[in-house]
Formats: sequence, structure tokens, C-alpha cells
Amino acid sequence: MAGFAGSFALPGNLSLRFAAPSDETFLLELFIEARPWLSWAEGDRDFLRSLYEQQYKAMRAGQEAIYPEHVDLVIEKSSDRVGRLVIDLGRADWRVSELQILAKARGKGIGSDVLRGIQAAAASMLVPITLSTPIAGSHGRQVYERLGFRVTAVDPPHFHMAWAPVGHPLHAALSAIPVTADPLAGFAPPGMPASPGAPA
Repeated sequence: MAGFAGSFALPGNLSLRFAAPSDETFLLELFIEARPWLSWAEGDRDFLRSLYEQQYKAMRAGQEAIYPEHVDLVIEKSSDRVGRLVIDLGRADWRVSELQILAKARGKGIGSDVLRGIQAAAASMLVPITLSTPIAGSHGRQVYERLGFRVTAVDPPHFHMAWAPVGHPLHAALSAIPVTADPLAGFAPPGMPASPGAPA
């Protein structure tokens, strides 16, 4: 996190704060809500709860290993917890590894407003933002494209996407990628290597 020491300005009574031990139950419930397919496993309620807890711990351990400088933030709207943001604030780029909004709070632009705040801060530091979103069962790609992100690689089951502020060397290359392009067709974005995971 050495690359950024400021704060994120968010609209609409939104705020970010560091996750605390008292948030663990909320974060686990958010994790469960975002992954309903785990409940398809056979077993009683206690078994399924244990399965979710194991998967949650595995995810947290993976984030610690892959993004050792990440920050775990709780998204609040008017002091009510509505989501979670996990982001690695590196010097070369900022990596959004998790952005989850409670189901009851979706469709209100909260996720987009959070990302706009992150983009404004990244623009002040002249650093790009990267993230991944599922190929199937998600409208994430369309949402991120409306915010200026572009698909840079296809590696099933995910699209890898990036955004760069004006003035950054990648801005022109990313801006040249048309939103209407079929990301699953396989392509080499201008100025970037072809994705090894994309079909030839």
C-alpha cells in the first residue's frame, strides 16, 4: 500500500472503512450470498455452513498470499454496511480483487460509485486499475465497460480487464479496444500481448 496514502472520495453518502473483527459475520454472509452454487452440495445445514466457512477462509488466505499489500474495506451507505472492497494499492497498478454488494443494495449504482471514487484517486496517482470478472452468470463486464474498463485477456472462467487514466501509457491502447468486440473471439489488444487463454 506504499503507493497511496490518501483517501477515496465517494458520492451519495457512501464511505469506505477498514474491515474490523466485528465485521467477520457480515463478510461471511456477504460471501455466502455471492456464491449460492456452494449450497448445491449435498448435506445438512451445518455441513453447508462449514463448507462456506472453509471456502471463505481459503479465499482470505489466497488474497493474503497473492496480494500481500491488499486492504480489506467495508462499504457503507449512510453508516449501514452494504458491501466489501478488497484492493491492492501497488505502485505499478491497483488491483481490485473483490467487490461485493449486498443483494438488497444492488441496482442502485453503489458498486459503480465506489469504482468511480477509486478511479478518481488512481487518476491523481496516474496508475491503472485491473480486475477480473466471471464470463458466465454475471453482468460485471458490461458494468465495468461503462466505467471505461476494457477486456485485456480471456482466461476462462474470467475476463481480465483494465482501465488507465489519461496520461498513462496504457490509456490510448485500452481506449482503442471497442466495447462491441466479442471478448471470447480471441484478440490482441493494441499495445498488449495476446491472451494465452483466449481461443485462437
